[in-house]
Amino acid sequence: MEKIPRSHPKFVNNIEWPQATTCNPEPELANTSATTKQILTAAHWGPMQVETDGKRVLASRGALDTGHENSLAQAVPDQVHSKARVQFPMARKGFLASPEAPQGIRGEDEYVRISWDEALRLIHQQHQRIRETYGPSSIFAGSYGWRSNGILHKAATLLQRYMSLAGGYTGHLGDYSTGAAQVIMPYVVGSNEVYQQQTSWPLVLEHSDVVVFWSANPLNTLKIAWNASDEQGVKYLEQLKNSGKMVIAIDPMRSETIDFFGDKAQWIAPHMGTDVALMLGIAHTLVRHGWQDAGFIERCTHGYDKFADYLTGKSDGQPKNAEWASKICGVPVQIIEYLAQVFSANRTLLMSGWGMQRQQYGEQKHWMLVTLAARTRWKKSP
Repeated sequence: MEKIPRSHPKFVNNIEWPQATTCNPEPELANTSATTKQILTAAHWGPMQVETDGKRVLASRGALDTGHENSLAQAVPDQVHSKARVQFPMARKGFLASPEAPQGIRGEDEYVRISWDEALRLIHQQHQRIRETYGPSSIFAGSYGWRSNGILHKAATLLQRYMSLAGGYTGHLGDYSTGAAQVIMPYVVGSNEVYQQQTSWPLVLEHSDVVVFWSANPLNTLKIAWNASDEQGVKYLEQLKNSGKMVIAIDPMRSETIDFFGDKAQWIAPHMGTDVALMLGIAHTLVRHGWQDAGFIERCTHGYDKFADYLTGKSDGQPKNAEWASKICGVPVQIIEYLAQVFSANRTLLMSGWGMQRQQYGEQKHWMLVTLAARTRWKKSP
């Protein structure tokens, strides 16, 4: 089978889109005067230089010369001085008047400032009352949140340590970020996968002919990291953009990543939440043309016979072919068949995001993506 040429027309479900434009760079920090100072710090979005006069944050910017300004690095003044930020302990006026039988209506009552000592006293009293009346299981302290850099400032750890010493609490399993994927993936690949070591960018650039961003927006997510981003990822995206490799973005939304690649990527926009139907349509096309990797399926997978019965319609009378998939996901039949040909004729990386599993039946998306990847084959050209 011939590789699909890189010159294949760009499309978004048969709709042409203009090229992305380049934004103007953010302004540099104002000159530091004698009354201000620069502080080097870090956050999830990387190292930063923050200018302050000791009372207010005046400006901030990224501290690394990456060639790609991270917009989050300039947000510190707005974060610190936002009108939405609670700067002091506050309590409902109706609660203060009668803690045992609070007056007023939640959401409508006025809040008043109290001292830290008063706040700690009220928290202790209510914590003690609830624990003695309803038991430790009535106290939910499992909110995992995120965290500031450094375990000392991880609020969830400090809260749960305190609640454990106080007699126990109700916690949580999983998390919001990958709640559905991390439940299903151990049954699919033997580990939760979403938090395992991923394929590095240099290897992606070296070994992939086609890179598919499936519900993934790395230009956005590479701005942050669990601790502090080293901000190196965008450089690899730029290398991919200029590599001549085929890039396909499958996403209902025209993301920052799609704009970043412009006419060097093909954008396919299925209806929201229909990724599994699209994947099934591609998988059926692979089977119909004999493009699936039968050897890998036999050697490395278990349960294909049951999946094949569903895919071909043997079990329910409905083949999950490209025509069936197109009616659900809105992607034309010819594009579904084109994707199947591209995936099987090239060394293809399917790079999925977490967003598509944050919905009902979200576990199906990542399960089916692995199932689809197991069915594609690639033969090196002679």
